[in-house]
Amino acid sequence: MASKLDNLLPAIINANDAGLTFGSIRAKFIGKARAKAEGREAELREKLAGLVREGTVWGPLKHGGGQYYFAAGRGPSIETASAVVVRLALQSGAKLLSRAGLEKKVTGMNRRFFADAIKHAVAGRAIVELACGKSKYYLHRDVAAERFGFETTPSPDAMPPPALTRATEPTLAFEDLLPVYRRVKAEQGGFSAVKIFDLMKALKRPKEDLHRLLVEEAKAGRLTIHHTTSVDLPSEVIDAGIRLPGFAEPFVTVVVKSDQ
Repeated sequence: MASKLDNLLPAIINANDAGLTFGSIRAKFIGKARAKAEGREAELREKLAGLVREGTVWGPLKHGGGQYYFAAGRGPSIETASAVVVRLALQSGAKLLSRAGLEKKVTGMNRRFFADAIKHAVAGRAIVELACGKSKYYLHRDVAAERFGFETTPSPDAMPPPALTRATEPTLAFEDLLPVYRRVKAEQGGFSAVKIFDLMKALKRPKEDLHRLLVEEAKAGRLTIHHTTSVDLPSEVIDAGIRLPGFAEPFVTVVVKSDQ
C-alpha cells in the first residue's frame, strides 16, 4: 500500500485543473474490497494530509457531493475565476454586463471566487468598471479603449534597487512579509491574491530571498501560491514568479490564509 501511495501526487498532478475527488482517489488506491479497507483508508488520508501540509496539494474543496483535491497552483482560484470574468466581458462586446448578470455566468467552483475575481480583473485593468448609481457594469479593456477612448494599460514600474547589500541583509521572515502583504492587498482594493512582483518591489529584497520564504511558508500552510492563467500579465510579473518542478507555468501570486 505504501509504495502504491507514491503514485498519489502524480495522479493529482495529472488531473490538472479538474482535480480528483476523495471518492475517486479512494477507488483508485483502495478499490472496492472491504477487507482491511478501514486501515487502508486511514493510511490514504494521512498521505493526502501530508501532501497538503507540504503545500504540493490543496483541498478539500467541497463542490456538489464531492471533496476535491488539486495539485498546487491547479484548480479553481481567484486567477482562474478572473480569467472567466475577462473572457465573458470580451464576449459581451460593447454590451455592458451588470455585476449580478456577470456573476450568474461564472459557474462551477469558480463562482466562490467571484468577488475577488472582479477586483483582480479591475485592478489589473483587464476589465473596466463603470458605476451608475449603486449599480456596477463592466467592459473588456480593449472594447473600452476602442469604443470610448479609455486608458486601460498601466505603465510598468521599474524595479527599485535593493536597499541593503547582500552581505548586510538579515534573513527575510514571515513577520517581515505580512505587513507588506497587507499594505499591497489594501492598495489593490482588498482582494487577497498579491503578485510576487509587487511584494518584491515593496520589500526591496532579491527574488531568491522572497522565493525561499514563500516556498517555506507554503509548506508550513500559512500561505498559498498560485500559477498564472490566460490573463495577460507583464513580463516582469512572470519573471518574478516561482518555477517549481512538475509545473509548466510559474507561480505569480500569493494568498496569506489568515488574511482571506
